[in-house]
Amino acid sequence: MKIIMMLLLPVFLFSNEIKTTDIYKDGFIYYKNKKFQESYSEFSKIYLKYLTDIEFNFCFGRSAYETGHYEMAIAAFERVEIEDTSNLRNRLEMARTYFMLKMYEDSENAFKDVLANPNIPKNIRQNIELSLSKVSKVQKKSFTYARIMMGILYDSNINYGSIADYEYGGGTLGKIPEESDIALELYANATNIYDIGLKNDFAIKNSLSFYLKEFFNEGDYNSLYLNYTPSLLYKKPKYTFEIPLSLDALYIGDKEYLKSISITPTLHYNHTTTLNSSLFLKYQIKKFKDSSLNASRYEILYTLQNILSPRSYIQGNLALINETKQENSNIYINFNEYKFSSNYANQFSQIYAMDLYAQIRYRKYKDYSTGFDSRREDIGTLINSSFSAIVMPTWSANAKISYEYVQSNQERFTYQKYTAFIGIVKTF
Repeated sequence: MKIIMMLLLPVFLFSNEIKTTDIYKDGFIYYKNKKFQESYSEFSKIYLKYLTDIEFNFCFGRSAYETGHYEMAIAAFERVEIEDTSNLRNRLEMARTYFMLKMYEDSENAFKDVLANPNIPKNIRQNIELSLSKVSKVQKKSFTYARIMMGILYDSNINYGSIADYEYGGGTLGKIPEESDIALELYANATNIYDIGLKNDFAIKNSLSFYLKEFFNEGDYNSLYLNYTPSLLYKKPKYTFEIPLSLDALYIGDKEYLKSISITPTLHYNHTTTLNSSLFLKYQIKKFKDSSLNASRYEILYTLQNILSPRSYIQGNLALINETKQENSNIYINFNEYKFSSNYANQFSQIYAMDLYAQIRYRKYKDYSTGFDSRREDIGTLINSSFSAIVMPTWSANAKISYEYVQSNQERFTYQKYTAFIGIVKTF
């Protein structure tokens, strides 16, 4: 009898292993098809065998959350965090689950941990802001956070000096010499968001931004930018609709240069858990100190974002722009522009992250320039890369380098420039 049992034991263990593997595969098939009840049922049979499997526990946690098993969900997410403390997506899911368990302080802290990361995309940041507004509402308060960035910038061509002279029938139009300098940069933003409680779908957001650039030698190019943007948000599981109204003021060399007002209806739509897109429609009225530059600007921007992993994403952006002058004196206002850009971001570890960005644009002016015997056309490219390191929970160090080159058929507007920045960011 013992001999028979010894012979049958390997067969039993092997068949049991096959059964476990089949349940594992079936669970992931259900999960990918968003059949969370079925995936939770399958995963719950075998989770004790996969306590250190990051992907399994994340999917098990999401399945548990979607089916209302919040205690099981938080346990699964906590196991993921033990194995991978830099997993921002998992931290975000923990924050959502804490909220459902009415652990509001833990939920707020988890949301803030993710929000403090400077590399999260704009649409994810907005979703976190909305979630924090709901947490704050339960705690009978509104949610406010702020960011301050300070650093040193080197700019090789602050005046957009041209590369070459322009030769024409009557002679030579000399190039504009490049001016380079080092500047102190300071940026601050404060955002308040309040859930107004109409079926928990609406929120009011107020954002105030300040940007200052002070050059060490070329004071005529110093700039000060102020922005105030109130907006109304409407949030549903599949999409978010926002109507922001922006008021801007720009000062250059201590003198008023531009004031503008714009409205930008925006739709963010979640196609799947990893694929989302955004559509921006913008109308802006630009009023310059020199009224000959006054213009109306129309812009359509579409973005498509694919979350590659809990740590990384890739995004493509396509913009169509029309700017129309309000006066008749300046020929370099009326233009159409087409821009395509993409960026890739990756949070390599709990501390280090990077973002790569590339853009190409084509701009065609409508007015004929008799001085150049043509209508101006520009083709521009921009490449930049940024790196960040979290040095403390709410402090990060940032470094950024960029290169821009614009080729114009009117050579005096052909230029190139390099910039380099290093600084620190503090989140409150």
